[in-house]
Amino acid sequence: MGEGVVIDTITAWASPGLVTDTAAAPPRRVAYVTVTFAVTVTTGDPRPGAEPVDALTAALLGRGFTLLTSDDPLDEMQSVPELSPWWCELAANQLRIAAPGELFYDGDLGAGVPEQWHATARARGRLIVLAATQLDLHRPDRGEQARQAQQAGRLVATQVPIRPRGA
Repeated sequence: MGEGVVIDTITAWASPGLVTDTAAAPPRRVAYVTVTFAVTVTTGDPRPGAEPVDALTAALLGRGFTLLTSDDPLDEMQSVPELSPWWCELAANQLRIAAPGELFYDGDLGAGVPEQWHATARARGRLIVLAATQLDLHRPDRGEQARQAQQAGRLVATQVPIRPRGA
């Protein structure tokens, strides 16, 4: 890509999940959605010692997402900042994540929506949004891929409030 090139549309996929602390009474649970992108955009510096930078991850960090680093995903996910003025809408198997004048994700949740996912998200009033590049959400090892993305500094998160569809 040359200088001045702007990507204004990127295909994204989403996969919903639940993290549950079964040791707590009652069990603590948080609903999240993992979003990944059809492309990976890296930028680099040709000088010795320079490392490539994942441009999509850097852009999300610049927008207010937080890099996930903890071995305790439940506590860390619940403590990530809410991204204002972003919001999401849930309807059956559809999810829209947006901000005024922007659309981050608008599509289906796939066939593997965990039982209690909708109820858990609505009970909290917020949805955790994880985003990472270089994930294949169609493979069964999504959790391991997310851990690898976290170790590589490519897993970011935020919380967005859930609002009624069409509000």
